[in-house]
Amino acid sequence: MKTKCIIVDDEPLAIEVIENHLQQFEEFEIVAKCSDAIQAFEILKQKSIDLIFLDIQMPKITGIDFLKTLKNPPRVI
Repeated sequence: MKTKCIIVDDEPLAIEVIENHLQQFEEFEIVAKCSDAIQAFEILKQKSIDLIFLDIQMPKITGIDFLKTLKNPPRVI
């Protein structure tokens, strides 16, 4: 069974680097790529996610503040 992941980062290059790295491993499935925490929150409401690659410094809401809003957060890197 694959680990379902989302990537949350406001920098497109950072998303691309993480995505390229994960594509080398069959056990990871990238479900979504989000440029902010609001998009990530919507994905988490709709889908079952096992792992979040989360940027800390983002506009509007930081990664840490976003994490604090989640009742049952997935694992986070």
